[in-house]
Amino acid sequence: MIQSIAQQRGRVPFPAHIGERVYMREFRKADGLPADLSRWQSTVDAMLDGVDTDGPIYLMVDQGAVRAGNPHRRPGLHIDGYWNPGVHAHGPHRPDTPHHSVRPPRHIHSSGGDHGFKWTTSREGVHWPSEAIILASDVSACRAMVGEFEGMPAEGGDCSHIDVAGMEEIRFHAGHAYAGNVTMLHESLPVAVDCLRTVVRLNVPGWSPTA
Repeated sequence: MIQSIAQQRGRVPFPAHIGERVYMREFRKADGLPADLSRWQSTVDAMLDGVDTDGPIYLMVDQGAVRAGNPHRRPGLHIDGYWNPGVHAHGPHRPDTPHHSVRPPRHIHSSGGDHGFKWTTSREGVHWPSEAIILASDVSACRAMVGEFEGMPAEGGDCSHIDVAGMEEIRFHAGHAYAGNVTMLHESLPVAVDCLRTVVRLNVPGWSPTA
């Protein structure tokens, strides 16, 4: 059995919508964001409230115009998986080496990795190294399933084959942060009306919410 965790946290402010996109910029909580991203500092501070980490964090921002009846981000239940900074750092990725992966990056597969994580299996199942995905949006258009599920995610984290009967559905409300573990089942939903939408995601290796 694999656990999907999604927890509502505090309120989040957003800067003005200017169509900005930011792809997985690395920073550390203690140092704050790079100077060119300073307008997102209040957003990130609110999303990281109560998160204890001194390791690298990765910021994604997507500000887009979304037409009614369409999702802004990825539809269909899926997990985002682990962020693989090694692929990102060495240029465009190939289809067989995705930036996001169901398995943790190679450098945290063994006990000697940068974070001392271990990827192991036993009779009890898969033990997933800690990594959180923290999401916030200024328009409500996402849901997550909370509880335990059977079956491994498919290529790209696709979970359309997973039976979610018996799991609890949580709708993500605008203006709040939601923290999930790396196996959080979630999906983007169609927006109700034409809108300008901001989505912010943080990948936080080494930390995860608990059920």
